[in-house]
Amino acid sequence: MLSAQNRAKLRSLATNLKDLVFIGKDGLTDNVIDQINDNLFAHELIKIKVQKCVLNDIDELANTIAKKCDCEIVSIIGSKILIYKFTTKPKFNHLI
Repeated sequence: MLSAQNRAKLRSLATNLKDLVFIGKDGLTDNVIDQINDNLFAHELIKIKVQKCVLNDIDELANTIAKKCDCEIVSIIGSKILIYKFTTKPKFNHLI
């Protein structure tokens, strides 16, 4: 579980990050979950963009992603979800 200070640090680090995963009209498919897992392993901290055509609630999508990918939701702002996963390959681990 991330503390408020850790979330704030991760949000500040994410300001320059580009969206790595896009969730489109098909929603949260197995391919999207695989793509999220691959990006989390490589980067630890990623932004996910939810397209306007997605009918599901963004909070529900974020919670489903967190459960399936075993990661932490850092923030949800508008149509963007910021998630973090602690890995053995340190990139941001020294901050947490």
